[in-house]
Amino acid sequence: MILEKLQQIFRDVFDDEALIINEHTTSDDLKAWDSLATVSMIVAVSDEFDIQISMDEIDKFKSVSSIATLIQDKIEKGK
Repeated sequence: MILEKLQQIFRDVFDDEALIINEHTTSDDLKAWDSLATVSMIVAVSDEFDIQISMDEIDKFKSVSSIATLIQDKIEKGK
């Protein structure tokens, strides 16, 4: 479920409906994954999953796997 929602977030952020991600996708895999895209993803993830993301956690936005883990941890801890 998290990966499916992340898939749509990535498609929206990168404006590419054909984009396919998986847990191994990193910022190195997508040329457009820059600091602005990271900020857009943080906003979209926060809204979609109703979670708060701290400045310390922003570093985790380097791979799909780390983003999914962060989301799962926050959901389990009750945000």
